[in-house]
Amino acid sequence: MAGKRFFYGWWVLFGIFASYTALCGIEIYTLPLFYPELMREFSWSTEKVTRAATIFYLTGAILTPFVSSFFDRFSARLFMIVGAAAATLALYSYSTLHTLTQMALIYMVFSLSQVCAGQVPTMLVITRWFKRYRGIAVGITLMGPDIGGAIFPLVVKQVLTWGSWRDALLVLTPITGIMTLIPLIFLIRSRPEDKGLQPDEDHLKPESPDLTVQRPSHAGMTLKQAMRMPAFYILAFATGSLWFCMNGIVQHQTIFLSEELGITMDTLPVIVSAIFWFAIIGKLLIGYLSDHFDKVLIMFTVVLALIGGLVLLRFSSAENLFGLYCYAAVFGIGYSGTFTMIQLVIAEFYSGQSYGKILGILTMVDVGAGGIAITVIARMQEAFKSYLPVFEMLIALTALTAFLVLFLFRMRRTILQKMRAAGSAVHAG
Repeated sequence: MAGKRFFYGWWVLFGIFASYTALCGIEIYTLPLFYPELMREFSWSTEKVTRAATIFYLTGAILTPFVSSFFDRFSARLFMIVGAAAATLALYSYSTLHTLTQMALIYMVFSLSQVCAGQVPTMLVITRWFKRYRGIAVGITLMGPDIGGAIFPLVVKQVLTWGSWRDALLVLTPITGIMTLIPLIFLIRSRPEDKGLQPDEDHLKPESPDLTVQRPSHAGMTLKQAMRMPAFYILAFATGSLWFCMNGIVQHQTIFLSEELGITMDTLPVIVSAIFWFAIIGKLLIGYLSDHFDKVLIMFTVVLALIGGLVLLRFSSAENLFGLYCYAAVFGIGYSGTFTMIQLVIAEFYSGQSYGKILGILTMVDVGAGGIAITVIARMQEAFKSYLPVFEMLIALTALTAFLVLFLFRMRRTILQKMRAAGSAVHAG
């Protein structure tokens, strides 16, 4: 009868979803809406106003491998609570912003909050709780930031009708505290063993009466073994390049739309919101397909959609709002699908005893590339006085990455055989 009980992992998924929605939806996807406001109020350039975001990602790249190494040994939940508290305090401090130095310090705290409560611990907790339904669980989890990116810009738009950007931050601060701290404290547990349970595929088997004893599982690959194989570096370059492109667009699109195309704050939050409404559709669809088809081939497909979105942005204009919403649709699906498949492909290759460490290293590469992208794009824009050459460069880089993903698909069987053999050797030892 135990197999018919409601699996507690779904409560964990709900809590993770709420926390991740607020943390990423506000810090990463909503705060760039304030860049044009800051540029006007303080006369900051494109490079200056995005400098703190570069610091945010580079700080995360440095901290992630160090902090994530503890997630395999200690409670990820405690780190996540600290990160959520830091995010709430930093958002309140942002409402008092007056200098670039202050902004840089605030974004460093944001970075710490993401390292402790963001992508790595979130994915680690989800992959511990779910095996049978891992694809859909990951898809739902990664849909959270998109829902945040769809809703919170509209909250900002509403606040700006009667107040300032500072007032908008004062509204976002308690929302963050409630949506992150309450689920982390009362719902989320780091491992199923903390509740006397096993992952979902074992929980559903009635022939396993003692749920406190976990059956032996595939040991997986160590970090050293992974780094001896070409697949690790192909994935690192491919995912790093994709983060470079995606993060560069997310952090700069509001400046492009506002300053180059002349889109006003009446319309700008709606376009940004539309991107993430379509991203929600993309993550639901991709999460489902990933449980039924080859994950690397699906990753190749969504990267093609990402290229399509970049092309639409390159040829967009203020006179053609329909074209901008087409960009929002295609880029939103490509962006969310690519982000989802990066996580699922890494988990498929490397889940096991050292998954936290391996994910931490690859995330360091990705986050570092995303941080570098912000400054590179800002300086290119200032040099060319336009974002158009930037978009052309990003299209070319993403096309190269699509080729590498296709190559990875062709080599998938050989790569997985070597990885399983290495993992089996570890387990036998």
